[in-house]
Amino acid sequence: MSKAQDFSKLYARVASDIATALDDVSRLDVSNDKGNAHLASVKEKLGEMKSRFDGEITYLEKHAEWDNFTIAFFGETNAGKSTIIESLRILFEEKKRQALIARNQATASDIQAVFSSKSDELIEELSTRYVNFCEDIATLGDDIGALVNQTQRDLQSTRQQLEHTQQDYAYCKERLSVATNDLDSTRQTLQGTETRLADSQRALAQSQGELQQVGLQLQGVRSDFQRSQQQLTEQGAQLQTAQTQLSECLRQSEAARISLEQQAKLKLVIGLVGGVVIGVIAGAVGYAQLL
Repeated sequence: MSKAQDFSKLYARVASDIATALDDVSRLDVSNDKGNAHLASVKEKLGEMKSRFDGEITYLEKHAEWDNFTIAFFGETNAGKSTIIESLRILFEEKKRQALIARNQATASDIQAVFSSKSDELIEELSTRYVNFCEDIATLGDDIGALVNQTQRDLQSTRQQLEHTQQDYAYCKERLSVATNDLDSTRQTLQGTETRLADSQRALAQSQGELQQVGLQLQGVRSDFQRSQQQLTEQGAQLQTAQTQLSECLRQSEAARISLEQQAKLKLVIGLVGGVVIGVIAGAVGYAQLL
């Protein structure tokens, strides 16, 4: 197996371990808000580490070359790329460069000094990155510790709740025993009530027989009432006929009264006219006698 395959498996194993750790943390369930905050922080940091590491692994799997050792430098002009390249040529004892160094030892000393300076800068940068990584790991450890403490507190609270639940269970069990005794007493009372209910049913049956007799009597009374009602209906019809006849008599009396009033008025008018005529005649006679 080649070195490239070995390192590819190493990359895959490390990535799998980080993914497994993130999945295990994601499955944690904490009921406390503070614990959830710590858990979210741990998930976020693990997610960032996984994303960064996956990106680096993908880049290495795509660009890594293990058969030939190749180094590329990128940077601005006069940034020191050529100096680093020359330093590497010296370190790897390139033949052409060794011959050049032999011809010009002073130049080699200068290159060695530059390489030492750049190496120190590179080591310092790597140290800084390592310190930052250690700080991230330490912060992650603190969050995990806080999460563990919170989980322990939740567990203690759960145990206390369980103890209270057991006490409530004992109390409920005691109450159930009392309720069972009350139920037995109620059952005995119910049996006595059933006996009294049977007596009441017999009395009710007797009362129903009496009610049936009363019902028969009521039917006779109802028949008598219906006959009386029929007689009243007939009398009402006769009364209505008499009322009609009375109305006709009243109408005839009113007509006779009106006729008499008209006759009286006519006689009065005739009397008045006769009186006037007689008066006129008497006046004329008296006037004639005076003449």
